[in-house]
Amino acid sequence: MTQTITSSVTSANDVVVTQLWETLNPVFADIAASAPQRDAAGGIDITPIQALRAAGFTRLRVPAEYGGYGLSLPQAYEFFVALAAADSNLAQALRSHWGFVEDLLSRPADQAAFTERWLTRIGTGLVVGNAITERGNTHGQNATRLSRRDGQWILNGTKFYSTGTGYADAILVATTGDDDEPASLIIAADAPGVEIVDDWDGFGQRLTASGTTHFRDVVVDEADIFPPGHGIDSGDRTAFGQAAWQAVHLATLVGIAKAVLRDGVGYVQSRTRTFSHGAADTVQQDPQVLQLLGELSAKVAGIETIFRAIPPVLAEHFAADARGEELPEAEVDALYAQVYQAQQVIAPVVLEVATKIFEVGGASATSQTRALDRHWRNARVLASHNPLIYRARILGDYVVNGVSPERKYTVGQAAS
Repeated sequence: MTQTITSSVTSANDVVVTQLWETLNPVFADIAASAPQRDAAGGIDITPIQALRAAGFTRLRVPAEYGGYGLSLPQAYEFFVALAAADSNLAQALRSHWGFVEDLLSRPADQAAFTERWLTRIGTGLVVGNAITERGNTHGQNATRLSRRDGQWILNGTKFYSTGTGYADAILVATTGDDDEPASLIIAADAPGVEIVDDWDGFGQRLTASGTTHFRDVVVDEADIFPPGHGIDSGDRTAFGQAAWQAVHLATLVGIAKAVLRDGVGYVQSRTRTFSHGAADTVQQDPQVLQLLGELSAKVAGIETIFRAIPPVLAEHFAADARGEELPEAEVDALYAQVYQAQQVIAPVVLEVATKIFEVGGASATSQTRALDRHWRNARVLASHNPLIYRARILGDYVVNGVSPERKYTVGQAAS
């Protein structure tokens, strides 16, 4: 396990990173070019995920000895933001995969068998999705059950918001065990009894495969059940807590903002007509348009800077967690506060940028062939997953009263 722990804190050399950019940049460009058409068409198109897999994106953080590239967290997040800028749907679809790799890298040495089993699989290109959330579930309780029957572990239940599952080879599942305690496992997406339904109907994030997953008498390999107390729903482990999960959301939002600016600038550069009441003969020279784009570029640069401060701190916590160190509560609180504060700034700025970009043009900016609206729709849905008002209150309680920021939350029941 020493190798996996080391990979949490070391960086890949510049040659490896440069080669990865040379390989992935054309993939990102192709994905960006096809994003408007795919968004309009809807449905699950696995072609982009296959291209990302083949180019090594899904193995960025996996140690070299398991078939990956061993990038540090800050290095890897640069690629994640680039994917989000190409198509934020795909970044969101791979969020569970991203989080699971971090979970594996931070596991202690006594879980080496589980860790190495899955790092090896991911190192060969396996993609992971999730089936964690249920409709109507109460605080921390899952109706999905893992039961012992005739000497086998059997999974039954239904999940919703199964983000990325339609693109995945394996699925992370949160369940309730025979002892009525939470249990977690990972199952093959094509296992008998698994049914994936692409029925997500949100106005944004249409291509994230975030619909329903049914499990009907699915046989589970005991080796693929998470070690007790270290499941995907554990609120105690930093690597799988809300600080890490929200960092992925923030990276995706930053990518959306960069895409808005890119597409807005491209639109302005392509325009051949202006308005009679414009301030220049061409839109490209109009001082008001230039001012707006300059202001938006500054906002995008600002939130990018705020986000980039987070991965190094996360990496430090992951490494300490992997070493079995008990982190001071004040340090963990500070990490969560940093992420939640970034959320309060980044999400509203991205929504503002995605709205104001339409000021640079006329009706042609609303053309569905450009699909500029998808950026706002995707950002709005992404920001809605975790309502900002609640996190703002939590931050205020932390700043004023020293109350620890909440590290885990569930949907379905208010805190008692």
